[in-house]
Amino acid sequence: MPLLLAALLALRWSPLRPLLVAALAAGWTCWCAGDRLAERLPLASLGADIELTGTVAGFPSAAPGQITFAFEVAEPRPAGVPPRLRLTWYEPPAGIQPGDALAMMARLRPPRGARNPGGFDYEQWLTVNGYGATGYVRSGVVRGAAAGTIATRWHRFRAALAERIGAASADGDGVALLTALALGERFRFTEQHWADFRRTGTSHLVAVSGMHVALLGAVVFVALRRICLRLPAPAASLDLEVASAASLLATAYYAALTGFAVPAQRSLVMIAVALIALASRRRIGAAQIVAATLVAVLVFDPFAPLSASFWLSFVAVAILLALAAPRTVVRGASSRFRRIARGVLDFVRLQWWIGLALLPLTAWYFGEISIVGPVVNLVAIPFFNACLVPLAVLATLALSLDAVAPWSAPAVDVVAALAGITVRALHAVAELPGAARALPLSSALALAVAVLGVVFAVCGAGLPGRRWAWLALAPIALPALQLPPHGTARALVLDVGHGLAVVVETHSFRLLFDAGPTARSGFDSGEEIVLPALAARGRRGLDRFVVSHADNDHAGGAAAVVAAFPGLDVLKGPDVAAISGRACVAGEEWEWDGVRFSILHPRADFGSRGNDSSCVLKVETGASALLVTGDIERRGESAALAQGQALAADVVVVPHHGSATSSSPAFVAAVGARYAIVSAGHANRWGFPRPEVRERWRESGAVVVVTGDAGAVSVELRPQGVAVAAERDGRHRYWAAP
Repeated sequence: MPLLLAALLALRWSPLRPLLVAALAAGWTCWCAGDRLAERLPLASLGADIELTGTVAGFPSAAPGQITFAFEVAEPRPAGVPPRLRLTWYEPPAGIQPGDALAMMARLRPPRGARNPGGFDYEQWLTVNGYGATGYVRSGVVRGAAAGTIATRWHRFRAALAERIGAASADGDGVALLTALALGERFRFTEQHWADFRRTGTSHLVAVSGMHVALLGAVVFVALRRICLRLPAPAASLDLEVASAASLLATAYYAALTGFAVPAQRSLVMIAVALIALASRRRIGAAQIVAATLVAVLVFDPFAPLSASFWLSFVAVAILLALAAPRTVVRGASSRFRRIARGVLDFVRLQWWIGLALLPLTAWYFGEISIVGPVVNLVAIPFFNACLVPLAVLATLALSLDAVAPWSAPAVDVVAALAGITVRALHAVAELPGAARALPLSSALALAVAVLGVVFAVCGAGLPGRRWAWLALAPIALPALQLPPHGTARALVLDVGHGLAVVVETHSFRLLFDAGPTARSGFDSGEEIVLPALAARGRRGLDRFVVSHADNDHAGGAAAVVAAFPGLDVLKGPDVAAISGRACVAGEEWEWDGVRFSILHPRADFGSRGNDSSCVLKVETGASALLVTGDIERRGESAALAQGQALAADVVVVPHHGSATSSSPAFVAAVGARYAIVSAGHANRWGFPRPEVRERWRESGAVVVVTGDAGAVSVELRPQGVAVAAERDGRHRYWAAP
């Protein structure tokens, strides 16, 4: 209402009318955001089993023994259940396809994800894609194809095309890339594929982007217009109308074929605006078309600015318009070579400048830049757009007409072979040393300085010092590290769900204690949470890695960490056999930058294995101390208690995630912590931390902080005491769960 009143006041005075636009835009965005959040599953239904019927709304992502899929709930929906869910089905029936009707009993929970520095914001992704809840299927049956609505028929049509693409070729790499380019679905990509695309800077090419859709529209428009111009009058006078209509139909078909992915929707809107302008035969500049498209996209999808592709696509187009200045054409046969050379140099120049200009956004969103990307894209962009994408569309069209085109399968096999060669070539480049560089998490100030520098460098033609403005990128690429002063330490207890991973830093050294779990789905906390968090801190190395014991929730991500840091010094519990290293034994001590590190447990003669043999680490700065306890239970705690005052600490990472078999009264009293941090998932099925354990720590005077509720927890060990901060408290977002 305040925004509406501001808009009405702005109508009265013309100088204030820009406020009208701003108020209406803000009001529309707030309305859509409130509506999206209102669809979320209420907290009261967390963990409830609910009977559901509905339709599989996309291609399921398969992992060993499970699938994950989008599910559209049929009307009438149970009270409080959102219209769109993201579900996992363990040990599912074979052959579940898009468009299938399911009846199930599902256990749901409101959208929630881990919150870590440099980590993926899962809650934001769920909000942008309209998922009101996540959960898993407890039991269910497939009722076959859903009722014959247009949406479900189209889902089944796309599923049939994907199956035909897979059956047409034995080249797994080629089939995966062809499916991605033709249908916009990446369920056939492996983690290795994604790593290769990321390291070569070609991730934007393997998803159906706005560039692919725009290219198809441009090809159809040019071809149809040339045909119309060769027709007799009055048909030739309708060249723009016919070409625009055909181009719009072609791009709409391709966008629908790809499932109306957000980039495809955005590009379709952009092309529609441009074609309407052309068909109207009015002189409209490129900048006006881009501006009109921007407004149309934001009205159609107010959540678009929450995706990296929105900023990358529009900023790239804006830079292209700013740099593509008209040039004098040199005529004559003798100058043909010069024209070709000039065109190649202009293309390289544009590619190089766009790559530099997008560096701030790339670093901000992905925390990594591809060193070989500009060179690879010089070849990959024209090859994908002029060859692979048109061939993928034609191959899909042939498969859709399979009954009248018996040659379609061999043709698809040829295209898949070409796509497979492309994937393997990108893999070879990605394996080159130094192909990519991880960047630390940038501050908002560094991002603002870099953006202003890019704007000045691109748009400041004729101004002095324009070339030097590129130096504004230095704070992004080479940030000043915020290192702990000598004699102090900083620890970060990461939010890895049910597991443990703790990073401890001094001024010159860094240690990692455990690396979180690896899930059945293939999600590796070491790869997806720990390594990005280490990169976000800005340092390149890791000096010591302590693996407390062999349980998956502590050692599951260890392999990814060891692979990322060859030659890493590893201390491990006595039952850890998967990686090599020295055994951690009570009594081992070392000092880094005036900070003392001690292994308190297990002793060399400690006979037990498993949880009770977990390594226990103490970090002391003189005035404060941190105790990391792994998964020790009553027997391990009793052995540690024999060391007396050595257990006392200001901050403790609570043993065994707060289970009832740990945190004995004697152990809690001996530690005497001011802060007790529990590394456990939000609303986990074990009920960790157990109520009696939580109360025991509280009665001892400790503030209990759970990573599943607070996100990653930062601990500063200073001479004047300790300071504890939670990730969720430091970064407030409207889509974040409470």
